[in-house]
Amino acid sequence: MVIYVDEVFFVNAAVDWLLLKTALSVTGSGVRPWRLWVGACFGGLAAVAACVPALGWLGRLPGAVLPFAGLSAICFGWRGQVWKSWLWFFCVCCGFAGLALAVCGLLRVPAFSQGGVVYYRVTGRLLVLLAGAVFAAVRLSLDCFARNRGRELVRLELTLAGESLSCLALRDTGNTLSDPATGEPVLVARWQIAARLLPDLKLTREAFEDPAGILVRLRTERPALRVRLIPFRAVGTDGGLLSALRMDRITEDGRPVQTRLVAFSPTELSDGGGYEALCQG
Repeated sequence: MVIYVDEVFFVNAAVDWLLLKTALSVTGSGVRPWRLWVGACFGGLAAVAACVPALGWLGRLPGAVLPFAGLSAICFGWRGQVWKSWLWFFCVCCGFAGLALAVCGLLRVPAFSQGGVVYYRVTGRLLVLLAGAVFAAVRLSLDCFARNRGRELVRLELTLAGESLSCLALRDTGNTLSDPATGEPVLVARWQIAARLLPDLKLTREAFEDPAGILVRLRTERPALRVRLIPFRAVGTDGGLLSALRMDRITEDGRPVQTRLVAFSPTELSDGGGYEALCQG
């Protein structure tokens, strides 16, 4: 059997990229684009390594757990509650594998057995198309679910100090937070968004629980950042302050928006982790 290393790498990298994007769509998590690309390339290299006779165990359980864990750690990280993203990625991979087997059966794809493993003579193009179909089906289902529930989920792209990340946001008509000085609407995001945009500062939730303290810290360590405090009131609280940063650029579903102030909440915004920010309806 002849194996073309370049084809194995690019096909597996493309499939992994699509499956990672699918998992991110489900969880609503925001990651920096380079983590997604590096993770996909790692998956392609792991697939190439599994083709080497001495490393064939990487393509079978339990050895296959190592590439999966490495790919997930690169893309989602390994601290905090990333286990949800790991679990969803595992479910997406299982769904993709089941779909691939079903399609192979329907199309009567030739198969052969070697070393107790069944191999299907499936083309790389078909695998990429199936991964794309999984991604499209999940995105369409999420959009339909959001409309049926009377709410709208949008994709935000935040850029700050050369760092960019994408996250899922809920368009909330009850969010009326604004800058009291200018009246500018303010987006609300999880504190983890700021931590990922400013990785060198190693920000923690405890830091955002002290808005005045983090204001002083940011102005001292990163004076170029435009940081301020935004007063808020919410049901069940007497109100308080949120630390906010002015982004360099914000896009909503690919379209630039005028609002550039983002306030960061030390508490969770979504019970199920389906979105990471709130924008005004």
